[in-house]
Amino acid sequence: RNLVLNQRVEMVNPFISRGIWLLNSQEPDESVFYEEPVYVGLDLSAKTDLTAMVMLAFRERWHVKPILWTPEKGLRERAKRDRAPYDIWANDGLIRALPGASVDYEVLAREIADALDGCNVAAVAFDRWRFDLLKKELDEIGVELPLHPFGQGFKDMAPALETLETLLMNEQIAHGAHPVLTMCMANARVETDAAGNRKLNKAKATGRIDAAVALAMAVGVA
Repeated sequence: RNLVLNQRVEMVNPFISRGIWLLNSQEPDESVFYEEPVYVGLDLSAKTDLTAMVMLAFRERWHVKPILWTPEKGLRERAKRDRAPYDIWANDGLIRALPGASVDYEVLAREIADALDGCNVAAVAFDRWRFDLLKKELDEIGVELPLHPFGQGFKDMAPALETLETLLMNEQIAHGAHPVLTMCMANARVETDAAGNRKLNKAKATGRIDAAVALAMAVGVA
């Protein structure tokens, strides 16, 4: 299409089509997260970008609750850089803007503890990158979570993405069309190895995919 018809097309396909994603837009039931086992995916990004935590709980279908954090200072500049309305989402409560120019892990640890308070947390999948800094802060405030390291390579990501894709195609997820999660899913691109295994690739992404990574991790650990 690009070479013959001169149509501008992306050379890398998104992980999931927008149409299939929107078929799963039913509002999640908030009570599920306090009455059923909760599985969590936690993606720590650089201190000046989005940090994403996605909670997942099952009742008839998988209910999804994303929570996102970003530094308050420089928010508008990053919104212009990424062409995403972070400042508007922060005003609407869809992103939690933390004081300062970078994410303070002490504050983040308390935010995570508050968000999971009252939940029956069955497992928390985490990427080892930078997690030792957050773990130290969680230990300081006496928070113990069922932590499960989750690699970002083909070994862990391939089965997680296969399951997530199947659930979405069968309309077994309720994500409420959360704008930030929807943006991350639209940006998500995959890399495939010779055996056909897939993983999300931040280098190939056209924008932030942190919440998409956290959702895949939550599905994987569940």
